[in-house]
Amino acid sequence: MGKTCAFCGRERSLTKEHVWPSCFLERIGKGFAHYSPKSGKVHGADYIVRDVCKECNNVHLAALDDYFCTLYDKVLSKPLGPNSSVIFHYDYNLLCRVLLKIAYNTARSGGSDSEPFIRLREYILYGGACPQGVALITEIVSPSYIEDNTGPVVAIKEIRPTMYRSILAGLMTPHGNAVLARIVAVNSFFFHLLLARDDRDFNSFEKAKAEFLSKVDGTVALDSNSTEVRLRSSPQDSLSSMLPLLKANKEQYAKFFKKRK
Repeated sequence: MGKTCAFCGRERSLTKEHVWPSCFLERIGKGFAHYSPKSGKVHGADYIVRDVCKECNNVHLAALDDYFCTLYDKVLSKPLGPNSSVIFHYDYNLLCRVLLKIAYNTARSGGSDSEPFIRLREYILYGGACPQGVALITEIVSPSYIEDNTGPVVAIKEIRPTMYRSILAGLMTPHGNAVLARIVAVNSFFFHLLLARDDRDFNSFEKAKAEFLSKVDGTVALDSNSTEVRLRSSPQDSLSSMLPLLKANKEQYAKFFKKRK
């Protein structure tokens, strides 16, 4: 018997769907640690959901995966150094749809809030005009710098962003509760998705979007009517963005890497 597909909403036989595009996972290989808020554990396995029908998985979503992997090969794969400046070429609808797909998959996999994605499922699958209440904001994060005490003299070591994450975020501003905020990050590129929680109140959504852009320096809202934008390194660094998660689950990460070693 079939069950309801998370994307098309129809009763169908369901298949396994990688949270991240399988072509992307093939490119980066294994070795990454992931924290699962659902299980409360750190693991090295790829996230998988089991609520997507064959047609959605192999036809509509596969086309988005192809775009993401092409973009990874051309732009996202190389960690950038300090004071970087790049012209980022993009297809807004394909980029927005595949990032929404990854974020929606992650939310369901981790048991976090996925309600704001429901009204966007048709757009994710079939494209068309991007619905109101969706903001796609991007930035290039800077490398991190830490003290290296391994030598006779303390040196400063540069650590460039080499990770991928799809995580729930929060916007602590007057209108922050009006949006669901998620981050999809690949190496130096952080993509912030803001989704309206109430599709009858886009005014609060626009205020939340403006608050985000004024609060997080160096971020740029992508224009749905454009195909390129100049991005420069933001003041944020990738390691700092992960510190709250790493500190909160320090023992879990230590156990994982000790076991792997």
